[in-house]
Amino acid sequence: MFNRREFMRMAMAAGVGSFLPGCFNGHFGKTRRKPNILIIVTDDQGYADLSAFSHRAADIHTPNMDRIANEGVLCSQAYVSAPVCSPSRAGWNTGKYQQRWDTSAGWNPGLPDNVKTLAEYLRQAGYATGKIGKNDYGTSYHRMDVREYPLNHGYDEFLGFSAHAHDFFLMSEDIEKRTPDPHGTSAVLGPLFHNRTRKSIEDGYTTEVFTDAAVDFMDRHKAEPFLLTVTYNSLHHLIHEVPDKYLKKHGVAKIPNYEPETMGKYDSYYTKYRKIGPINDADMRKYYLANLNCLDDNIGRILDKLAELKLEEDTLIIYFSDNGGSPMTGADNRPLRGSKYIMFEGGIRVPFMVKWKGQLTAGQKYPYRLSSLDIVPTCLDVCGTQAGEKFDGKSFWSALKSNTPAPTENRTLFWQFKKHWAVRKGDFKLVKTNDEAASFKKLQITDRYLPGPKAPRDRPMLFNLRNDPAEQHDIYLEQPKKAKELEHLFTTWQTEMKPKQ
Repeated sequence: MFNRREFMRMAMAAGVGSFLPGCFNGHFGKTRRKPNILIIVTDDQGYADLSAFSHRAADIHTPNMDRIANEGVLCSQAYVSAPVCSPSRAGWNTGKYQQRWDTSAGWNPGLPDNVKTLAEYLRQAGYATGKIGKNDYGTSYHRMDVREYPLNHGYDEFLGFSAHAHDFFLMSEDIEKRTPDPHGTSAVLGPLFHNRTRKSIEDGYTTEVFTDAAVDFMDRHKAEPFLLTVTYNSLHHLIHEVPDKYLKKHGVAKIPNYEPETMGKYDSYYTKYRKIGPINDADMRKYYLANLNCLDDNIGRILDKLAELKLEEDTLIIYFSDNGGSPMTGADNRPLRGSKYIMFEGGIRVPFMVKWKGQLTAGQKYPYRLSSLDIVPTCLDVCGTQAGEKFDGKSFWSALKSNTPAPTENRTLFWQFKKHWAVRKGDFKLVKTNDEAASFKKLQITDRYLPGPKAPRDRPMLFNLRNDPAEQHDIYLEQPKKAKELEHLFTTWQTEMKPKQ
């Protein structure tokens, strides 16, 4: 006997109308099955590190990522909800500001029991759900018995790790046993989680392992609607860990992998190579390009598989980076100011693309504002699934189809990470942050970092992003009323975010 979920899946695959409200809501044809949702998330990708952009860095070439833009929509004003990974991921997976439950607005928001995820909504609607790669909500790492573990918040299948980062090469049980400290928050190695077990991989590379798993998932679920979330650990540190053919192509030397018998603790190895110093800035950029090259090739494999399975017209693809590029990996965020960790545009505005063959105009450039908080309501919108609750994001689907401003264009956007915060209303952005948070002075990075006027210690800065997207001209003293208006909006938002007593 089938359970309810299995019956729903069979009904959807067979095209039974009474179980397919989304097929009649005007988003796609009456004969089309419910769409697959493929979400691809990169880690710390720079705003200039996508060659589909007109502002791309001169040394960037991403032909497979560009396929998504060339066959879909390239978004130039897309924001995430935090300038670092864990809170950003909590936000986009729920469609809600993570500050609603994380009052500290820090690194570790977690995932509360009473906030549903996209995977839970779609599994309830009969979707097969799979997550592959990095799983990071800032807490409850290396455990299966917690809410943050994918199988406990809506995913049927998971292959990956729960931490900020994982060694790209070292995924075996043997290396885990020989390493004195295999499980940190970023400095992590050893077997991957695989559903309710752990999988030892003797010889592999995470980007390729995750792609293999994604291709396999699509093969197995091609006959039914699926949600597949692929969250690569590329382009996070350790950025120098790249297959030899890519190192050779980009003209940079191989650095020996970690070996516990001769190198001591893994955390020491990780800390050494995550900084400019042992690797100079010029070489760090080359490692970044090599890592990106491998990632791009593997994204091409996923796109090729969709085409092979003839699923392109049945699949909505959403691609974005979890936050701005890191100052320590070789990423480039120009022409934006700043980077990961801080609230200037380079920390929160990211590469973002959407594709659905036959539904969206190919090669479209979308200049209006979007937020990663919009992803959940957008996916539910195209799937015809009702959430029954309020999100902080709004569906951008109709706006993308018509190339008109999405709801987020006219909404005030808010950010807070520790003591750093920002608010954007219309063209104006009020921001309290500083470059020192990313240690640029100490790192002496100049060729990939766009500096600006020194941030005052006693007040925020005000910018008109229409006239000054690089945040070079602080107009706080020229427009004090506008600054006070935005500051009031921010303090009001903070009050709204506090949990109800």
